[in-house]
Formats: sequence, C-alpha cells, structure tokens
Amino acid sequence: MRVIQPADIAGTHRDRMVADGKAHAMCCLAEEDGCGFSFSTLMIDGDSTGYPLHYRNHIEANMILEGSGEAKPLGPGAFYCVGPNDRYRLELAGPWKVVSFFNPAIDEGAPHGPDGFPESGDLPAGWEPGGRTMFVRQPGDIEEKMLSTGFSSVRRPLLSADGTGLSLSDLRTTPGEKIDLWYRNHCEANYLVEGSAEVWDKATDERHALTPGDMFVIGPRDKHRVSNTNGVRFLSIFNPPIKGDERYDDKGGYPPTGDVPEAWQA
Repeated sequence: MRVIQPADIAGTHRDRMVADGKAHAMCCLAEEDGCGFSFSTLMIDGDSTGYPLHYRNHIEANMILEGSGEAKPLGPGAFYCVGPNDRYRLELAGPWKVVSFFNPAIDEGAPHGPDGFPESGDLPAGWEPGGRTMFVRQPGDIEEKMLSTGFSSVRRPLLSADGTGLSLSDLRTTPGEKIDLWYRNHCEANYLVEGSAEVWDKATDERHALTPGDMFVIGPRDKHRVSNTNGVRFLSIFNPPIKGDERYDDKGGYPPTGDVPEAWQA
C-alpha cells in the first residue's frame, strides 16, 4: 500500500505548470509507480479563451471536480475521454479543477507540447488512427447503483467496454461505514474528493488519516479496511478494468478481469 498526500508532491518535480503556463498540475502517479496509468490533478485559475489539445500518443480520461467549460457543455461531475484521433479545444468559464489519468502512463517529467506528451508505451487496441474517438458523459448519463455491501452508492463513467484499459468509479459512502477489502486481482488507486477517512493497512497495522486531495494505492498484497465518520467521496481507478456487474466476494475483492500490472502482482 502507498499513501500519497499533496504535501509529498508540492515543490517537487511532480508539481509544475503545463499548457504554456496556464495550468497547475500535480502528478500523484507516474510511469515509475507501475500502476499502468498516471494520475494528476489539474487546476486553472480564471477564464480561458481555449487551449488546443491533441494527445497523439495517449488516452486521457478526465473527471471535472469544480468549474465549468465546453468541449460539449461540461460541469461538475462530467466526464470526458480523448485519444489520438481527437483534436479539440476547451473553453473554460472561470476557475477549473479536474483529475486526469493517462494510458499508457506518462513519465513524471515529460514535456507537454502541441501533440501532448511523448510516446511512453502501447495504446489500448481500438484507439489507432481511424478508431475510437472522444466521448463525453454527463452525470445524468451515468446510472447510480448501490454496491453489494449495501453501504455505498457508485457511478461508473468508465468501464472495460470503453476500451481504455482502465475503469473509473465515483463512490459515495454513508457516514460511519467500515469495509474490509482485499483486491487480489486488481491494482486500485483511490483519490479522496470529499470528507475524511482512514485506511488501515492490515499487513503493517498502520492507520492513515485521509483528507481531500489524498490518495492511496493498493494491490493484490494489500488487505485493508476503509472507514469514515461523516461520509466520503472517492474516485477509484482499477487496472485491469472492471465490467461493472461484479459483486464483492467473501474476502472483499472482485474476480479476475485481466492481468495485474507486473509491479503490483502478488
């Protein structure tokens, strides 16, 4: 298990300005972390007349946390995904905060230019020239479900059928929930958006207090418990991706859905 907090990133080479100095990016996960994807928070202050973007070598998926803009009209809770076939421009109305994750993972110091980031690995099948293109999902497009634990509701804007090699769950828990988990077949990164929580690493008996902006990453070796007192919201990314109809087994995990990244294998 790894716990990553904003203070661990601030002032390091993972804390930088991108997009010609218009955006502040903090890289929580990079290629060297071995999750098979990278994850950053991106903040833009003030209106923007638009910045042309083209990620020639990567798939980028984005969940908007604050602010509004337009590729199609985008607001809090909207999700959009782009790939090598998509040249686009974002028009922003005021300050904006988004979380972005890339497949393949980018290097933490990779330069950002007119064609995105330099090549860093193989694209998932289907995103080659002439293949899959940009899609946008608004909150109303995404069904909300109760997890099989009965304590949490989830929206899943990205699943294995979308072909990005990753899945994303937007999870909200009820106050006071405690759940024991062991993802024996997946690597999972969890970014805390709202509320406060605690994650207990059962292997080391360490307990980590989490506040918004913190992340913890777990794999097949990590039995853990997540608890909260006031209800929380997590964004959870799975590699390999889940289909969306899985149910927790008696150990608190999902059945296999693909290969676990080598660095996180048991």
